[in-house]
Amino acid sequence: MSRTIIITGASGKFGKVLVEKFLEEGDSVIAIGGTKKKLEQLKSYNKNKLQHLYTICIDLMKDDSIENVIKVIKDLGLEPDSLINNARNLKHTQLDKKGRASSKNFLDEFKLGVVVPYQLTMLLVDTFRSSFKNVVNISSIYGSVAANLKLYENPLKESAIQYGVAKSALQHLTKELSVRLAKNSVRVNCAAFGGIEGRVSEAFKKRYSELCPSGRMLSKDEIFGPIDMLLSEKTSGMNGHVMMIDGGWTIW
Repeated sequence: MSRTIIITGASGKFGKVLVEKFLEEGDSVIAIGGTKKKLEQLKSYNKNKLQHLYTICIDLMKDDSIENVIKVIKDLGLEPDSLINNARNLKHTQLDKKGRASSKNFLDEFKLGVVVPYQLTMLLVDTFRSSFKNVVNISSIYGSVAANLKLYENPLKESAIQYGVAKSALQHLTKELSVRLAKNSVRVNCAAFGGIEGRVSEAFKKRYSELCPSGRMLSKDEIFGPIDMLLSEKTSGMNGHVMMIDGGWTIW
């Protein structure tokens, strides 16, 4: 049975993989992103499946953005059953010369990474009571453990404290919502990933591999499977679970 899945951060590293794979599975995808050009590129990458791909260009940081997303979905005549909270903005993880986060960046990281997923989830539950059943929040190993500063050449500049704090809050939000939305027959789970190859130097990759039990970083081909599993009816007994996809990083 095909699904209708909302993906925030759809034009980013994770998002592009998820959009492509869910379309290949025969699902319909509502791809939300903040840049029109990147969403157009997303369409070009999936031009053979455009009849099942819907894009919404919106800044989720704006106060009326969640309501506008719901309006567009309703206007399209869609009945979403699943949400993947994946939106990020790398600008929010910038640090100053002392390696400290400004109040603005700290609050913006928390808003996009925790408040927006909460608000979007709750409004979808209220609006699509008969169809909406599944939420997967995308987190990180740094939501469960503190950053290992030995991984970085310049940890003061490269390891943003607000990122881990927000991801930790997202993992707890997963648990809270799983309890509060159980009466609505909505499952809320979380996929927490370790480092993914692709945007790091060979030196970083080597350091990471030496600190990880599996001896390597994850590949982008390992993104889709766990999320697809969490959305599957075959895992209907899983609720409030934080699944670690990290090569064993968090067991050390």
